[in-house]
Amino acid sequence: MSTVIPFPQRPTPTTPTEAGGIPTRPPATVARAVYTVAETAELLSLSLGFTYALLRSGEIPGIKLGGRWLVPKGRLHRWLDELPEASTEDVAAELDRLERAEQRQHRRNGA
Repeated sequence: MSTVIPFPQRPTPTTPTEAGGIPTRPPATVARAVYTVAETAELLSLSLGFTYALLRSGEIPGIKLGGRWLVPKGRLHRWLDELPEASTEDVAAELDRLERAEQRQHRRNGA
């Protein structure tokens, strides 16, 4: 006849550990330095397509990395701060100008 000896329960670790019981550090909190196009469109209350058009034309500061547009947060906020005060009519006229420029670009590209 064999005797079974129960093992005591292991204590629950209080810190996260890797395999092998080595304590790990919590993930670093990294503040992102860029906005996506969707985030930029949301911040500016613009459509996604119009935001892409403004990026392509250089109206909004941005960079294209690996086929993806990114908008540096600092540059965008400086750009916004440096915009002149405008009346509603000025804004409407500028949006009309940009939309016409986008339409011309589409016609040139055959889209």
